[in-house]
Amino acid sequence: MSGRLIITPYNAEQELGQPIVKMNELRTGFNLVPTNTLSILRWQDKHITQDDAFWSFTPSWMKQLDEAPYILRSDKLTSSPMYQESFKKQRCLLVVTGYYVWVTLSRGKHPFAIRRPHNRPFFLAGLWTRFPVAPGRAYDSFGLISVEADPWLARLTPRVPLKLIPEDALQWLNPTTCEKTLLKLIQCKDEELEAYPVSHLVSDPANKSVQVTSPISNRLLRS
Repeated sequence: MSGRLIITPYNAEQELGQPIVKMNELRTGFNLVPTNTLSILRWQDKHITQDDAFWSFTPSWMKQLDEAPYILRSDKLTSSPMYQESFKKQRCLLVVTGYYVWVTLSRGKHPFAIRRPHNRPFFLAGLWTRFPVAPGRAYDSFGLISVEADPWLARLTPRVPLKLIPEDALQWLNPTTCEKTLLKLIQCKDEELEAYPVSHLVSDPANKSVQVTSPISNRLLRS
């Protein structure tokens, strides 16, 4: 499952087909890791907003903050008390232009970038929560939902972030969407993504240049 993201500038309103109230500027990077502050989309006061949130799911009752999960398994969303409330009321999206996975090969693990054709942006589903730090002060955090990879991507990694098409992304954000529909969205399989190997530069979070996204071999396309 991915713990690294690529986010480059995109037009969220164009991708989603809906107006978005931008509370903060878009956070971008070529090698983004958990605990980074990123830009999430969520439903707030009858509008879709773009807000800052910390990438590590940190409920208000959590004591050991360094144990906050950044990936949330889809099969625990309705059964775990940690996620139930956010699954019902605090769903979000992260718009990315790719993510990385590490694949075990004969000579050890090697990083691959997973992207859409032409590196177009796409939506990843998540949950957000709020952690109070002082009276009247709090910070928001989020985790990405992981699902079993479809057979093509399963050759590289067993689990992947849940990718949603724009129509399903809007349903995911909508606070009136019923649980039955949400559970169907979690089962969605998307066969649009491609993969290509990148250099081990990406393995060091300190490497932030665009070079970490560069392919070192041809893309792996679906047959």
